Amino acid sequence: MPAQKLPDKNFIWAPDLAYAVGLITTDGSLSKDKRHIIFTSSDIDLLKTFKRCLKLKIRITKNHPSLITKKQSLRVQFSNVQLYNWLIKIGLCPNKTLRLGKILIPDKFFPDFVRGHLDGDGSIITYVDYYNTDKNPKYIYQRLIIYLISASKNHLIWLRDNIKRMKNIHGSFQIRKNHFRKRPYYVLKFSKKESIILLKWIYYKKGLPCLKRKYKIAKRFLKN
Repeated sequence: MPAQKLPDKNFIWAPDLAYAVGLITTDGSLSKDKRHIIFTSSDIDLLKTFKRCLKLKIRITKNHPSLITKKQSLRVQFSNVQLYNWLIKIGLCPNKTLRLGKILIPDKFFPDFVRGHLDGDGSIITYVDYYNTDKNPKYIYQRLIIYLISASKNHLIWLRDNIKRMKNIHGSFQIRKNHFRKRPYYVLKFSKKESIILLKWIYYKKGLPCLKRKYKIAKRFLKN
């Protein structure tokens, strides 16, 4: 596969690049050959957005279905030694699942990185809560929860600390297990009030690269 040349050889930080780094941090990987970068997702729109952010002109291909979940996933794989070495320099690494720690992201572009992190391996959950309507029919609440997820405890602690430093929101740190994962994974959970602050921070203007289905949920809360 021919090497892909990005237009900015010095990789100067910009919203598109920071967002793409967030995606690689969650659902991407660096191969052991020290040149290939792979991004995997079951969402073709996310793969297309990733390609646009890095101005890649390569095909999206199919992965073999997961042996665990049986789900079909897609991938983008390309060779770029310059980008590979730069990603290593800022904190990414091969076999990063358990080794990942801090990433060297400028504060100015941290919201874009977090948006990529959320789109790669996070969730925005909203639902109407009728739990206490037996006490009072007016007790109907619109719930909102954001989850940021990582298999690396150190990485998620670093992410939490930076969000706390920049936006003064804490979230709650949780350890979880499920039948799809051999090891525990770590979750940073934000309740409604903090979720709205987080959403307004990462969707700071229109037209930013993002996963449309998650932005559609977030958009309802951006005007509050």
